[in-house]
Amino acid sequence: MIKRLLILSILLTAIVLAIVTRFYKLGTAPAGLYLDEAGQGYNAYSILKTGRDEFGKSFPFVFRSFIDFKTPVYVYLIVPLIPFFDLTPLTVRLPSFIFSILTLPILFLLLRKLSPPKLAIPLSLLSTLLLAISPWHILFGRTNFECNVALFFFLAGVYFFYKSLAKPIWLIPAAALFAVAIPAYHSQRIVTPAILIFLLIRYRQKLLAKNFRPFLILSLAIGLIISLPTISIMFTPGFLARAAGLNIFSSPHPAGFLDNYHGWWEWLVNNRIFLSTWEFASLYVSYLSPRDMFLLGDYGPRSSFPELATFYLWQFPFYLYGIYLLIKNKTLGELRTFLMAFLLIAPIPAALTRDPYSTIRALPLVIPQLTIIALGMIFFWQKFSSKLWRWGMMIALAIIVFYSLTKLYSSVIILNEFFRAKYWDYGWQKVVEVIQRDLDPKLPIVVDNSRFEPYSQLVFFLKYDPLKYQHDNYEVPLNEYYANMNRNRTKIIGNIITRAIDWEHDLLAEQYLIGDELSISYTQIKEHNLTLISEILYPDRSVAYRIVKIKK
Repeated sequence: MIKRLLILSILLTAIVLAIVTRFYKLGTAPAGLYLDEAGQGYNAYSILKTGRDEFGKSFPFVFRSFIDFKTPVYVYLIVPLIPFFDLTPLTVRLPSFIFSILTLPILFLLLRKLSPPKLAIPLSLLSTLLLAISPWHILFGRTNFECNVALFFFLAGVYFFYKSLAKPIWLIPAAALFAVAIPAYHSQRIVTPAILIFLLIRYRQKLLAKNFRPFLILSLAIGLIISLPTISIMFTPGFLARAAGLNIFSSPHPAGFLDNYHGWWEWLVNNRIFLSTWEFASLYVSYLSPRDMFLLGDYGPRSSFPELATFYLWQFPFYLYGIYLLIKNKTLGELRTFLMAFLLIAPIPAALTRDPYSTIRALPLVIPQLTIIALGMIFFWQKFSSKLWRWGMMIALAIIVFYSLTKLYSSVIILNEFFRAKYWDYGWQKVVEVIQRDLDPKLPIVVDNSRFEPYSQLVFFLKYDPLKYQHDNYEVPLNEYYANMNRNRTKIIGNIITRAIDWEHDLLAEQYLIGDELSISYTQIKEHNLTLISEILYPDRSVAYRIVKIKK
């Protein structure tokens, strides 16, 4: 009884720690609302109000969005939250937060089931604690990223699959969860089927046994039914848009291609298959590289925190030791087999894209890598039997964790807001406030979109009527929704139009212009005798946007 209470206390501590690190200032840090976040939020709002997305499509299977298509699960998860929390940045980020927290108990249950009896409780608890304070997992738990939701459904599917080996009825929820994971995020289109194939081959005799067959058939049928919407569009340009645009094998000139080389060995030097395979191998290895994991991290300003890598530097020696144990220690049984398979499969979809070390596409990798770190820590602890040494290690670890959390707070709440606000499209909420408070609603407003596309933030913060928006903005015929890749960048939102500013013609009418400091400079304000209505500043006090009025 005491042991169970201790286990429950540690698990609850991890969950509380995860809630604090992910929920604190969830709707305001990052302070901006990136265009994809706003787009998904407004489409959920449109579905709630009209049953159609912003383009007028009834309940799409994937959502048109700028130059690609967004996965549907996250958008539909936002829909029931809006009546309770309104259309706000917090609402848009809530599904990611919720499923980020739910991932912790699922990880605990999965590792407890996979691990040898003596290792099960300490490994599952420590891995859960490490996930609670993981910069990688926290980042995607605080922002609108589909990968976090997809990871939960995937891990839950794996857990129920292993549970079904003892009671085959659990195959049914496993199949349903896997079927939801696949359309939940692009990388799961590869990771989930690959892990499923691995599990089906590994346990084929048990699954094909007489007592399993009815449940296997039923679970396959349920998985197929849930997957029918995805299957129905899986060969359309819309469904394949993301993969086609980023796939390294689709490039006519892959990395290393020499335009000016026409020698005898050109057939090999400029061979597309060879170069793309080499690039894939290089990218794949980067996801297993300690240099990227513990020092460099993700280069993307929206997929990393300032001065933080993917993992904490103090975890590096334990990772190396954990890798050694994973290779050498065969007593780890199914835990060893599954972790090795997961570790090798998880980087594949990320390595198929051109972006180096993309943590958003490789998020599933956080699970095996953190578990390996926990494995190294536990076996290192077991090497010391002296109580004095163990107390010293616990105190040192507590100090290190406290320092890590302090650094995390500094990076997430202070540095990220100050240095990276513009990458999160900071300022559009304030622009909308100025439009509603200070501008004459009878005059037209031109919002420059020559370097960015602000229409999703405008309709989001205005809570613009979706029916009006659908009526006034046409992009493609609805029967070509998944096939026609044409776009119309000019958007009409009441008296607001988003397009590039045309100084020659726009100066002829009395209206407002909104743009960044490049599109509306102080020189232009002076030269054209414009009235400066407002300046929206980034946290570092540089100009985000200017709102001016043309005098007549």
